[in-house]
Amino acid sequence: MNLSPYPCVSALRRSRRSCAGRRFAALVLLVLGMGLAQAASPPVPSGDGAAVPPTPPKIGLVLSGGGARGFAHIGVLKVLQELRVPVDVVAGTSMGAIVGGLYAAGYSPDQIAALADSTDWAGIFSSRAPRADLTWRLKEDDFKNLSNFELGLRSDGPTLPKGLVRAQRLELFLRSLGGPVKEIRQLTDLPVPFAAVATDLETGRAVVLKDDVSLSTAMRASMSVPGAFAPVDYQGRLLVDGGLVSNLPVDVARQLGADIVIAVDVGRPLLRRSEITGVASVAEQITVIMGRDSVERAIASLTPRDLLITPALGEFGSSDFTDGAAIIAVGLAAARQHVRALDQYALSPEAFAAREVARTRVLREDREVTIASVRVEGLNRVNPQSVEADVNVPLGAPVTTADIDRSMQRVYGSGDFEAVQYSIVGPAGRRELVVTPIEKAWGYSTLRVGGNVQTDFGSESAFNFLVAHTWRWLNSWGGEWRNEIQIGDVGRLSTQFYQPLGPASRWFLMPRLLSERDEFDVYADRQRIQRVKGTVLGGEVQAGYEIGRLGTVRAGIGRARVATEVLISLNPVPPTSNTVDTLSAGLRLDTLDRVNFPTRGAFVDVGYLRFRGLQGSPRRPEQYSLQADRAFTFDRYTALLSAGGVGASLEGSASLGGLFQLSGTPIRSITGSRTVLLRGLFYRNVSDAFGDIQMPINAGFSLETGGAFASGESFDWSRLRRAMALFFGADSPVGPVYFAIGRTFGGDTGVYLYWGRPQ
Repeated sequence: MNLSPYPCVSALRRSRRSCAGRRFAALVLLVLGMGLAQAASPPVPSGDGAAVPPTPPKIGLVLSGGGARGFAHIGVLKVLQELRVPVDVVAGTSMGAIVGGLYAAGYSPDQIAALADSTDWAGIFSSRAPRADLTWRLKEDDFKNLSNFELGLRSDGPTLPKGLVRAQRLELFLRSLGGPVKEIRQLTDLPVPFAAVATDLETGRAVVLKDDVSLSTAMRASMSVPGAFAPVDYQGRLLVDGGLVSNLPVDVARQLGADIVIAVDVGRPLLRRSEITGVASVAEQITVIMGRDSVERAIASLTPRDLLITPALGEFGSSDFTDGAAIIAVGLAAARQHVRALDQYALSPEAFAAREVARTRVLREDREVTIASVRVEGLNRVNPQSVEADVNVPLGAPVTTADIDRSMQRVYGSGDFEAVQYSIVGPAGRRELVVTPIEKAWGYSTLRVGGNVQTDFGSESAFNFLVAHTWRWLNSWGGEWRNEIQIGDVGRLSTQFYQPLGPASRWFLMPRLLSERDEFDVYADRQRIQRVKGTVLGGEVQAGYEIGRLGTVRAGIGRARVATEVLISLNPVPPTSNTVDTLSAGLRLDTLDRVNFPTRGAFVDVGYLRFRGLQGSPRRPEQYSLQADRAFTFDRYTALLSAGGVGASLEGSASLGGLFQLSGTPIRSITGSRTVLLRGLFYRNVSDAFGDIQMPINAGFSLETGGAFASGESFDWSRLRRAMALFFGADSPVGPVYFAIGRTFGGDTGVYLYWGRPQ
């Protein structure tokens, strides 16, 4: 039976005369056979007497949710494009809302596929802004291996964030994709009318997003997986993933006017009992169960005129974003199984081309906007002036959506907000950028944890556990109080106050009190001769200047009591205790894209320390230090080149030994008044060899050369030791993990297991 609503649907294969003849013959047979001439619908005469063809029915495309499995929708769109099947309305849920929303906005299937392939999905789903946008304080925390997860401490008790992943990068990504239609608030006014479905977290009912909402907000709300992403606050409602109540919104497409529905279901089937192995799989199973009933009702509502496409996605999971090309291919194959059913809706090449020109017009005409002013609203705790300082959008000059997004990313990089939203209001010539940061619901008094563990499976091992308490925005200038407690081989208790010298000022003061205990071995000729405990109790005041988000330059004065006690020694050694005054200065610049296994950027740390009052020391003991790193990446191969050294006037103040500091040599076993270390780490990302593991895993090796020199010794390149190491390293959610084998040539061999960052 030919269900084509279009006259002459196969214009390339039949003449107009034969097509018209078939229509007339069918009409005659209908009238004669049923005797119901009044039931026929002859063409309606136009004003000039010519026949007007009946209005073709609208075709609605319905795309389900399914996470990464939703990439199969792109394959279906490719087939619809090839067959010249028009789409009059689109309804989607979750990933179906993203793919469908992009198509409705004017993207071609090939463009959507290119986005799926080129997008850094791990970065998109990251809780943090790109490291280049972080403040220098957050960058320094990376070297302490502090987690990104915060526990809020409020007056009503400990408070968790509403989602494990803050969705700012996802929101900006979606907003950038919807940039060409950024000013459209009625989604039925898109080139193809569109609606997304979300779930009201309070009532449990479906919410159709099409009126007074931006495309990016609709897509973001529709895919807000509960527990993973914070709900979207929209018109007083908290919205989460629409897949919970309407994962295949056929009814929404009907509401948009669809007469014929093409529905694509990519939802994951229920897991087998053997596959339910942990908390994550249980949560996934519950989510599938909750949405299954709505999908079954939607499928049951389909009529014989409609079409259901179910790609055979097998074991592809909702988080398999790296398998985009393969998933698209599955969708392509599934749609091609329905070519005969789809072909009846095909337009002529000319008619389809005209529709495509109209559908993609807005995308091609994405225009820059000129911002006349910036307004920050919605803040209670954070000073709006600090936000305005980070919004570096030029006023009175044309800017793109990407320019504004980069500025919002910088605001988010302060670490002060759950998310940063914006809108552009006002008439042309007086456009105002309205920035609405969302303050942290869990508060500005927070706890984070970190630490490190290391062992050589022999005599060397260490364990440290760190708890850091940060209290932000204690005053309108952005005062921050930081307290740290570390227990383990190195015990530390510190309290520090960071105070900018004005709203959004780059100048700051930073007083600090510190108590630290460290136990370490002393070596002579690579033989352990003593076990020493050193303690420091003191305070310091630093003044500094923030060099944008690059780093700082600082200087400080302080006083400390330094004591040493020899715990193990062949000969008795009396304890010592001295009160010393210190003068310090330093420059620190950091553009690394990540601290652990960086792929690009550089790091430079230059320090100077002078002190007086230390018994038995030169009149002006001082110490210089330098550490410089530079990362280069070629495809999936990275080289991290480093140079460092210490120069001191006290013998034994500088040391080498340990993983990547002459690997194989015991920690701190090579000592002197000066050290130099040159090394290169060469590694490749091998994550694809580990299946579904969603974290960077690297395999590589290091080449190292370095040595220590006593006071008065001249530097001699020929005396430098050489070492190398082979390692596997994973940048896990709880910090870096290394397994390595290292050897110093002509010296020792070591096997290492590290959690934390080797120093």
